[in-house]
Amino acid sequence: MTLKTVLRITRNVGLCAAVALVACDSGQKAEEKKVEEKKVEAKADDAKAAADAKAAADAKAAEDAKVAEAAKAAADAKAAEDAKAAEGTPPAGDAKAPEGDAKAPEGDAKAPATDAKKAEPKKTEPKKAEDASPKIDAKAIYDAKCKVCHAVDGKGAEAQKKNNIPDMSAKDWQGKHSKAAVVKAIADGVDGTKMKAFKEKLSKEEIDAVAAYVKKL
Repeated sequence: MTLKTVLRITRNVGLCAAVALVACDSGQKAEEKKVEEKKVEAKADDAKAAADAKAAADAKAAEDAKVAEAAKAAADAKAAEDAKAAEGTPPAGDAKAPEGDAKAPEGDAKAPATDAKKAEPKKTEPKKAEDASPKIDAKAIYDAKCKVCHAVDGKGAEAQKKNNIPDMSAKDWQGKHSKAAVVKAIADGVDGTKMKAFKEKLSKEEIDAVAAYVKKL
């Protein structure tokens, strides 16, 4: 083997070794880079978890503060209500104390009872309904509507005697005709006679008043 061949082999071995060293170094650096990246990711995850935990703690603290504030407001309102109630009711001892004084003047209280009765105003009886309503002049209505046929005294006008006008003043006629019958005759008329119905011309009150007047003839 010549010297030139030995040098060539040596050079080739050195190159292989250098390549191997470079490859090994590159692989190691890549592994270290991956480890570093994982550390960075882990730190980021830890930071995110810490941030989430802090946000949750802050939210819980805010909620607890609201609950505490509401409880305090309710307690203050109840205290104010109790204070008002206490102001409205006198102490038990003071309320019972004057019982003896309240009972003492019983005799004096009974004494003016008769005076109170005398001073009481007399009750005024309400007026009867018929006094409150305007009075109906039955005679005026009779004279205007009935006199022409029945005459002023109810005996019947001479001109109407031929029409069998009854004598309403006679006891016999009065006995046979009640006030209700007279009301019906005035309101509805009498069939077969010239007695016409007045229910369209007179009110019920006016018809009732005229019937009462006829019964007094």
